[in-house]
Amino acid sequence: MQDTITLAKPISLNGITVNQVTLREPTVGDHLAARKMASGDDEQFELHMLANLVGASPQDLHQLTLRDYKQLQKAYLRLSAGAEPADSQQPAVVADRPLPG
Repeated sequence: MQDTITLAKPISLNGITVNQVTLREPTVGDHLAARKMASGDDEQFELHMLANLVGASPQDLHQLTLRDYKQLQKAYLRLSAGAEPADSQQPAVVADRPLPG
């Protein structure tokens, strides 16, 4: 799963100006690496986690407007919970056997 966010203000990621960023679904490895890099600081954990999921450096994310950063936070929470993006057009899954009850 992934979630693409359109930014209100373009930023430079890895030297390229972008107006959209795509977050991929986080893994346990992402979580452990971000915890290690943050040294117990919750804000740094979040910044490292989001940067890793976008494929950028934490310094790159410093350019984001607060509004755009909050959109990344929301996308991270959706992906962590396994929820599809609000605008997703995923087809419904139909059970191949009767549901109990």
